[in-house]
Amino acid sequence: MPIDPHQFARDEGGAVAVIVSLLLTVLIGFTALGVDVASLYRDRAQLQGVSDLAAVSAVAAHDIAAERARHTMARNPSSAPTLRTIETGRFLRNPAVPRQDRFTPLPADTPGINAVRVVLEEDAPLHFAVVFSDKTHVALDRTALATRTGGASFSLDSRIAHLDLAALDALLMQEFGVGAAIGVGGLQVLGSTSISLGALTGALRETLGDTARNPAEILERTVDLADLLVALQSILPPAAAQTLQGLADGAGTTVISVASIVGGIDVDLGLTATEFLSQIDVSALEIVQAIAAVHQGATGTVVSAGAGVPGVLGVTTTLHAGEPPAQSGWVALGEEGVQLNRAAARLTTDLQLAPALLGSLGVGVEVTSLEVPLHVELAGATATLTKVSCNTSSPQGVAAQFATAHTPLHPNNGTSVAALYLGEIPPGPGPIAPADVGFADLLSLNIVVPLPLLNLVIPGLTIQARSTTRVGASQAQSVSFTHADVANANTVKTFGSGALLSSAVGDLLSPANTELRIKPGQAGLISALAAPVVNGVLAALPSALLTGLTAPVDAVLDATLASLGVQLGAGELTLTGHHCEPIRLVR
Repeated sequence: MPIDPHQFARDEGGAVAVIVSLLLTVLIGFTALGVDVASLYRDRAQLQGVSDLAAVSAVAAHDIAAERARHTMARNPSSAPTLRTIETGRFLRNPAVPRQDRFTPLPADTPGINAVRVVLEEDAPLHFAVVFSDKTHVALDRTALATRTGGASFSLDSRIAHLDLAALDALLMQEFGVGAAIGVGGLQVLGSTSISLGALTGALRETLGDTARNPAEILERTVDLADLLVALQSILPPAAAQTLQGLADGAGTTVISVASIVGGIDVDLGLTATEFLSQIDVSALEIVQAIAAVHQGATGTVVSAGAGVPGVLGVTTTLHAGEPPAQSGWVALGEEGVQLNRAAARLTTDLQLAPALLGSLGVGVEVTSLEVPLHVELAGATATLTKVSCNTSSPQGVAAQFATAHTPLHPNNGTSVAALYLGEIPPGPGPIAPADVGFADLLSLNIVVPLPLLNLVIPGLTIQARSTTRVGASQAQSVSFTHADVANANTVKTFGSGALLSSAVGDLLSPANTELRIKPGQAGLISALAAPVVNGVLAALPSALLTGLTAPVDAVLDATLASLGVQLGAGELTLTGHHCEPIRLVR
């Protein structure tokens, strides 16, 4: 049957087959491309996962970062990447720092490393796409950055910290007026109220209207004490907050450095620093104690101790404590290398003693008054965080380790942890040079020399004395807290010197150390007839001082130190927090 050419031209049957035939090559090419693209995405995701794992493993022990990264790669046999780059460095979770500037590469042995960056590369195979290309593989690389900062917060015992509550209340009144008194009951309430330092600094930011992008910058601020107390009141229960109202009203224009409360950490760490702050709990009483310690007046604090000691008629003891150095607050917070210094202290004790303690100094000798001006200089202490470990796999492993030592007194006192002085010391701050200790009035005498017709009377003759002695020898120590200690809240440990003298006061009053003299200007009162009596007094007095005064003076000194919680040569280190932020992957 003949074919009609016109009908054949109009016939569309089989057109789809023709189009499919023409497009089949293109469709197969797109399918091949889709398979290869999906494969590359899968390989890239798998490479990213291995990179992440390698970075996480490396930052957990950055001192062996490369070894740990390669070990992790070897445990993922599904891929065979190459470790192209591994960098240790410091990462700042600081909103005020541009993202691209938050990581700084550092050599492996540099302090402050808290991050590891890993770059892995791998050749991913092509499959169907090799038909259209002469390449059989595509080079892939992925970067992972992991960070974790470890730190610790700690405190050293302080002289003011151990004042009894009545003495602390008296100090607050001395510094800020009678209206600032809190009362022993109120101080007890504050002592039983726990707060977070993170909550306190956050409340302080709100009080000040601080809008800094880096919230940790508050730690570098000097603020009005009234604002600090308002912030503290805002996070306390109403009953506890009310106890501080008088102190807040009496603060006036007084300022305080936030670093005197908590200091030491690198504020550029930003959110890491504020998270650590939120993990430190202290009592509200400790904040009041820190305020008292920082703003203790130059006149010192009068400490009541030694009442009831036989032979002691009166005692006036004043505590002088120096302000801790900058960035050495009530609590230190930071990474390895952060240091906390406890200020040295000086006790000045004026004792009025019963003259009968000296016994008889000879016929015709009457002691009308006996006073002992005693000065005790107590060395401060330093604690430095030397190691922080966040690896909790071994409970007995070290979580935090510190180097502790006493801060030296005057160089002429060597490595002693305390020095005792009888006499007059130069005014002003700073360590006492033993050679600068002067004579001070010790006792007043009336001397009566019987004569045939008329007794010779010398009233008000003054004997002066001076003496110095050193106590103990400091020694550096290492104090460690294990992960088990942290878990069980065993976070207070003591450190101290070597063996101390059994009786420092006895050594101070010994004839070998004590110098005696007649007060200058009174030598002319002594006639030839009275000279033997006076010489007899000066000869008998050294033994009388040692025998009669050692016990009562030692008792007063022991009671005073006990009231302050101070043991000569001993220190107390408290781990207030072991801080290990979770490992974070940073994109």
